[in-house]
Amino acid sequence: MSDLSLRAKRILISAGPTWVPIDDVRHIGNFATGRLGLELAREAARRGAAVTLLLGPGRLPVSAPERARFRVVDYTYFDELRALVRREVGSRAYHAFLHSAAVSDYAPEPQPGKIRSGQPELILRLRPLPKIIDEVKPLDPDILLVKFKLEVDVTREELIRIAQASREHSGAELIVANERHSLSATAHPALILAPEGVVAEVATREALAEALLDAIAARRRP
Repeated sequence: MSDLSLRAKRILISAGPTWVPIDDVRHIGNFATGRLGLELAREAARRGAAVTLLLGPGRLPVSAPERARFRVVDYTYFDELRALVRREVGSRAYHAFLHSAAVSDYAPEPQPGKIRSGQPELILRLRPLPKIIDEVKPLDPDILLVKFKLEVDVTREELIRIAQASREHSGAELIVANERHSLSATAHPALILAPEGVVAEVATREALAEALLDAIAARRRP
């Protein structure tokens, strides 16, 4: 693909973790860093796209020059990300949405103030949260949706089967699938799947960004 393969396209990307509050000073989070989403934003901008990056909490630095190249909207909590996705996707202004954020699946009922420390036991009752990605297509049926699926201790064949079922459930055109134990600071092996099967297999975060944006450019709407 040419360097400007996404010229005049608007790309929405979510990245990083989401937090859910326990009380006014504590939260439940996850291990996501947002590095993949930032790499996707960099590559999409390099190809000429107008990029909006929804970036979750963490220590991932985004330089001032990068913030000048693409729009960064910071969020912290699940409810904030959900509201941002509903607003941005609901505008029907985007060609594609790459939902790489690691979204919380469960949340406790947050307690006002600070839960007293020193208790012999603290029990949190968690409730399931809505699936943000399943709300995307009803908001904009024409948006090209990319889902991300991380599994643990599964074979390649199981990963493909699980990912394809997940992609179909959310109405996504593409899904990126990988296995947790294969990831490291330098390695990011992943499969990119479409309805017709595996369209790319990569070993690094940079290669994933390039291959995924190639697949998006090939499927772009006029």
